[in-house]
Amino acid sequence: MKLDIIQISDTLFLKLGNLISQRYGIKMPIEKKIMFQSRLQRRLRELDMISFEEYADRLLENQGNTEEFSIMADYISTNKTEFFRENAHFSFLTNTVLPKIQSQSPAFRIPHVSIWSAGCSSGQESYSISITIEEFMRSSGFKLGYSITATDISTRMLKTGKEAIYPMSLVDDVSMDLKQKYFLKSKGLNDSKVRVAKEIRDRVRFDYLNLMDDSYHLKDTFNVIFLRNTLIYFDPPTQKKVLSKVLERLVDGGFLFIGHSESLINMNLPIRSIAPSVYVKNKLG
Repeated sequence: MKLDIIQISDTLFLKLGNLISQRYGIKMPIEKKIMFQSRLQRRLRELDMISFEEYADRLLENQGNTEEFSIMADYISTNKTEFFRENAHFSFLTNTVLPKIQSQSPAFRIPHVSIWSAGCSSGQESYSISITIEEFMRSSGFKLGYSITATDISTRMLKTGKEAIYPMSLVDDVSMDLKQKYFLKSKGLNDSKVRVAKEIRDRVRFDYLNLMDDSYHLKDTFNVIFLRNTLIYFDPPTQKKVLSKVLERLVDGGFLFIGHSESLINMNLPIRSIAPSVYVKNKLG
């Protein structure tokens, strides 16, 4: 039986959209009403609710239901990602970033590299970074320690990232060599899935982080930050605000990657472009 679609009024959508923008920086113009209404249908039915007015009351109870807002963010987030998405960035990591780290490292000490994958979604970007580093070490003979911090606002996506189990179709475009080295195929004949190998999983730590927070709870500073295809959801003032906080976590001379469709023109930030959608933080002095 086909269920009736629960409708949301323009007024209530704009009210909730404003709250979403305040919490997460995500632009919610009226054009997104149908998307919002469609994606929240299942959540309302899970809660046995018959109207968005009832759902709004739940969101706003106790001065703002933080847990429910987080669940709502899971539903409205796009979460589009794939292994080695925008592959030129991983080539740049292999051909420029890692060789530079190698050339600057004392011969008697193994360097440690900290990387932040912000807006990591379900983890494919983070694991692609780890595989890229492992392949660089294999081909160059250079050893380095590294850790990857992966953050997102979607607890559902973070759970998927931690489990690192994906449909087989998501590695269709990954080379056979990399699949054999870094992915484990499920043994069940009817369970067409893969899991990222433990040596790769162990390099990535997943954590909840809202880029709109006044300050970030991250303890580390980072040599490399991937902030790709996240800024497009923010308006320009919010983009600059977020970038300013993100760059506080990037070491001088560190690398920032953004999405190919994103731009930092006229933002007056302490970075300079060195390749398409790749920036280096200016050293002080």
